[in-house]
Formats: sequence, structure tokens, C-alpha cells
Amino acid sequence: MQSVRSDPGSTPNSGTRSRRARGFHRPGKAWLVSFMLFLSFLSFASFLIFGALMFIKADRSLGMFSLGALAAFVITRTLAFLWSRQLTCPLCHGTILAERRCRKHDSARKLPLLSYSATAVLGILFTLGFRCMYCGTAYRLWKR
Repeated sequence: MQSVRSDPGSTPNSGTRSRRARGFHRPGKAWLVSFMLFLSFLSFASFLIFGALMFIKADRSLGMFSLGALAAFVITRTLAFLWSRQLTCPLCHGTILAERRCRKHDSARKLPLLSYSATAVLGILFTLGFRCMYCGTAYRLWKR
């Protein structure tokens, strides 16, 4: 009788083998920077909304809310900028949340109307995983 060896990582019906996403080495910092970038987007949107309402309703008190939202935007964006420079991919050493002019990988994910880093931010916040835009490696934040 002849023994048949099968690859333990593949299923009998699939022709290709899929790899599990790697664990990221700094999951807390990646989540925190992503949250700061998301808060900066919300702060900028509220700055525009309160500024427009101030001119439409001619209410100067809405200007204080607009300036507060602008201050929140500057603070969160500055912190996210400083912290995102330290978050690099362990394989290619590219920054995962700050885009550079480097060529993007073919398997990098990008949502329509968003950038690669904005797609990574949403992936980190809502799916706890992302794909490096420079090497295409999939990462997960916490082991499941």
C-alpha cells in the first residue's frame, strides 16, 4: 500500500495554499496611532461643520466650537505624525501609516477614494489587521 502525503496547510479542495496573517510586534501603538488619525479626521470634519454653521446662523458661539475642533485636529494630527514614524513593517521596514513615494506592492489594499494609509487605519480599527502597502504582507494585531 502506498502512503499519500498531504500538505497540512492546504485543504483538499483548494489548489493554492493560503497563509495566516503574521502577528504585528507593536499592536497597541498601531491601534493608538490609528485611533489618533481617525480622531483627527473627525476633528477636521467638525471644524468645517461648525465653521459653516457659524456663518449660516450668524452665531459667534459656534466659532468657539470650531476653534476647539481645530485645536483638537492640530494636537491629534501632530501626535499621530510623531508616533507613526516609529511604526515600521518588520519585513520591509516601510512605515505602515505614513505614505512615502515608494512603489506600492501589487497585493496592497486600497479602498476607493481613500489612500493606502487611510485604508490601513480603517483596517486596524475595525478588523484589527492590515496589509503592508510596500511588501504586501498581511498582519494581525492580536492573536486570535
